[in-house]
Amino acid sequence: MSNLIYHYTGAEALKSIVLNQSFWITKSDYLNDTSEQIMIMDLLKGFFKEQKMDKNVQKYIMDQLSKYLNEYNHYILSFSKTDDSLPLWNYYSENEGYSIGIDKEEFIEQLRKYFKEIDCNSRVIITEVMYSNEVGDEKAVRDELLPFIHFNSDDINTKKDRFDQLALKLANMSYSIKHSAYSSEMEERIVIICEKNSEISKCEEFRVLRGSFIPYIIFNKDKRKDIEIPIKKVKLSPYHTMDVTEKSLFYLLKRKYPGLVERDISQSRIPSRY
Repeated sequence: MSNLIYHYTGAEALKSIVLNQSFWITKSDYLNDTSEQIMIMDLLKGFFKEQKMDKNVQKYIMDQLSKYLNEYNHYILSFSKTDDSLPLWNYYSENEGYSIGIDKEEFIEQLRKYFKEIDCNSRVIITEVMYSNEVGDEKAVRDELLPFIHFNSDDINTKKDRFDQLALKLANMSYSIKHSAYSSEMEERIVIICEKNSEISKCEEFRVLRGSFIPYIIFNKDKRKDIEIPIKKVKLSPYHTMDVTEKSLFYLLKRKYPGLVERDISQSRIPSRY
């Protein structure tokens, strides 16, 4: 099913997703890649240096990008395009986890409807992550910036709308660029975008991770009965060796998904004991 995206998680989180029909969605500047959102600035500086763009044009683009990043909150829910990845099993699912296959089109529509009811100006998008080195790999932003390389200070006023559209595109790109060290994740991510003072942001909660307090929002916090996350299949990590694990997973899923059959549950094909 090419329309499926896969969320890697542990047993407790899977139980909550299934029984509560909810997801925790993390604020973007608290994700694991410390270069996220910062990397876009480094790529821009590298491009400006290479192309020797007008200094005032450079400053205006950077200022507008900073404005968009500072005025909006971005909350990210991460998925992968692959359902059986050893690095993802090891990193995100505590070595004894699951990958949940979800229909992305159905899920996106659910998210949009849910968050629009809280904030009519909110946006929900899905984007494939691009992987880039920190500096010297400006291709991620090159196509967007090339039409502006010959603009000068006078163009800032006469073509303001174009500059503002560029800054918004770059802001959107800022959460879809990660360091190339994470490329094995093959990530697609769902992003909820809202203003800083949105009712969505006012609903933030916090989880503790290694002594830090990580803000997140909850999809379907109120456990509405009309919401059913479109889970289509689940795969067990290669470290599950007990027969009762697959049996108990199927029993749990049937509680909310009576249409699922045993072939929708499978074991990782990766040959690994530990």
